[in-house]
Order: sequence, then C-alpha cells, then structure tokens
Amino acid sequence: MTSIHAIKPSRPELVFLFPGQGSQHYQMGRALFDADPAFRDLMTGLDAQFTEREGVSLLARLYGSLSAATPLDDIHLSHPLVVMIEYCLATVLRQRGLHPTRVIASSAGEFAALAFAGRITIETALDMMARQAQWATHYVEPGFMLAAMAPRAWCAADPDVCRLAWVAGVGMPSATVLTGRRQNLAPLETALRARGVAFGRLPVRVPFHSALMDPMRAHWVRRYNGHPHAEALWDVIRQPFDFPASLAMLDRQAPCTLVDVGPSATLANWIRHGAVPHAGQWRVHGILSPWGGDLPRLQQVLDLADAHTAA
Repeated sequence: MTSIHAIKPSRPELVFLFPGQGSQHYQMGRALFDADPAFRDLMTGLDAQFTEREGVSLLARLYGSLSAATPLDDIHLSHPLVVMIEYCLATVLRQRGLHPTRVIASSAGEFAALAFAGRITIETALDMMARQAQWATHYVEPGFMLAAMAPRAWCAADPDVCRLAWVAGVGMPSATVLTGRRQNLAPLETALRARGVAFGRLPVRVPFHSALMDPMRAHWVRRYNGHPHAEALWDVIRQPFDFPASLAMLDRQAPCTLVDVGPSATLANWIRHGAVPHAGQWRVHGILSPWGGDLPRLQQVLDLADAHTAA
C-alpha cells in the first residue's frame, strides 16, 4: 500500500516522502551520521534499544566493511534499518524547522511515517519490522521483487508475467514492481527480455505485496491483536502499493515542496520521472544517495526551513 496522512494544513504545502524496501544500501546515511550529532544521537539511541531487544547492532552491520555497492538484502537488517534511517532523518529535519503538512509513505516506509506522525511509537515500528523479518524467514517461501519498465495494465495482461509474478505496486505509470517465488525470477526475466522490457532486481528476497505473505498473517494477528493500526499495517505488507494514486491527492497546481527522507530518494526520483505528469508547482528534493553528496543536499533542504516553519 501507499498512503498519505495530513498532519497540519498550511500553504505552501510541505510533504515528507517515506519510501519502502528496495531503497536500502550499506553505508546509507554514513556522511550524515559522521557529521551531524543530532542524527547520530537518534540513530545510536535507537540502535542501543534494538540491540538490547534483538541481540544485534544494526549500526555495526550497516557501517561495517561492506560498501554501498553490496546489496543489503538481509531482511533482518534492511527492514528495521529503512525505518530507523527514515524516522531519524525526518525527525532531524523537523528539529531544524521543517514541519511537514503531510507525509506520503510507500510499503515499509509506512511504519516510519506513522512513527514520525505520532500514530505509533518508533519502538513499536521497529518491533514490527523485526517480527516481519522473523516470520518471513520461517513461514514465507523465498521470493523476489523486481522493477519493470512497463505499465501495470500491460503486466496484468501478459500471460507469462501473470503466471510468474504478482503486481506488487506502481511507482509511476510506466514502471511496475513485480514480486513472486524465487524460482520464477529467472523465467520472468527471460520473458521480459523477450518482450524488450527493461527491468532491475530490487535487493529484497521476500515476496511482499502478494498472497505468498499470507502464511505469516496468523502470527501478525496474534502478536498485535488489539493494536489500533494492526489491520491497516497488515494491508501495507500484503496489498499492492500505488504511489501515483497518493500523489494525486495533492494539488498539482499549488506550490508544494516534497522531501524524500529515504536511503536513495526513490520516491523523489519516481516523481521526477513522471509519477505525476505536469506537476508544475512542485519542487522535489532527495537527501541520501549511494553516490554521496548527502551533506550539500541536506543543507539545500534545510535552507527551505524559513518558508515552511509551522505557524
């Protein structure tokens, strides 16, 4: 699922974007972690709590010897780390005077967005990510996620694609995320090549947003029974996401600044490449990237604070 939450009405609109799985990489946020005490303190505090509960330091693994070019596809690390990075970066931006009117989240980013918006605690969000990793490992068969440069309708109509994969979500009208069983990945890639469709594997080995996730539902319900957001967050795990549909709730003609707090500015890139055509009044910013330059981009975003300080 992809969702949008209003926080406080104002103009011009300021929106924080929280991407999901597939955006993560080793060393993500390292320059900010080294240079910014507020970000570092938030990260180390949450990591200490996570280490005490789960017996593993996320930061020790994230900032170890592996480079950003190495796929971060171990869900036990990537799932909580995506939430932790996004929550901490968004919190630092708010501390520096950037108060969003809305947040838009996709997939796993929904957990970080809800924590940032105060709907759940960050401790609950990280627990939910850790339990997803545990249950997916034990009860869900190995899978894949893949981004195909083809419209959703085309993917849903192609018999080979339908046989080999589920539509996991839509990033932009011309790009569809597919998911399925690991054994079907190679045949699917062969079918896409034969049709001239460009694609790229995502560093995700779990078939999120498909019926293959259903074997872990009972464990989710049992642990989070009575939690006010449990059912909605199960749908985040199980149902397809639709990023353009969430963007459509924003006024394309009104002044709007969108800031992606994810590890690779995935949602910002989708917007720039046509997730919502003709959004002429929108300014889109990403901060973190596997290719460096995080600190100058952070400063560029912080320079917006005067225009968006909460009334």
